[in-house]
Amino acid sequence: MKHLITSFLLLVTIIVTAQTVPIKVNEQRRFNSDSRLFYVWNQEKDAYDLKDTEFESSIIDIREINTKSNGYIIISLTDDGKTRLYHGSIVNYSMDDEGISTWIMRSKSARGKLVFDPAKKKITYSFESNETRYVKIFVFNLYFPGDENVE
Repeated sequence: MKHLITSFLLLVTIIVTAQTVPIKVNEQRRFNSDSRLFYVWNQEKDAYDLKDTEFESSIIDIREINTKSNGYIIISLTDDGKTRLYHGSIVNYSMDDEGISTWIMRSKSARGKLVFDPAKKKITYSFESNETRYVKIFVFNLYFPGDENVE
């Protein structure tokens, strides 16, 4: 009887401990893009204008450390032979019912939002905001290994 009670208490302790320990996340994902669209907010039209379409490569790295709302994001893009880098710390994360992930990021002097839509194979990076909205937007078309990209 003593062993049965001890076994029961040990089982209860394991179950309670497993429920209270937060799940640690330590994940890095890299997305490759073969083309992107660049939009800028037009105050007169009250809409976004397409400013540029680039068919050059970009790399988006998302590094989540300990939780999905902690880590950093690095976006490296090539534009007419020059490489630009956007980066920031993750300060918030959310996922909607359709599986669309959103990370809010901050850097020393800027803030931005990165949205990953796996169904459409797109990442949207919104940045440089004013009082009401983000002013600039990149829409990256993702390329996954094994995808046929033949024209």
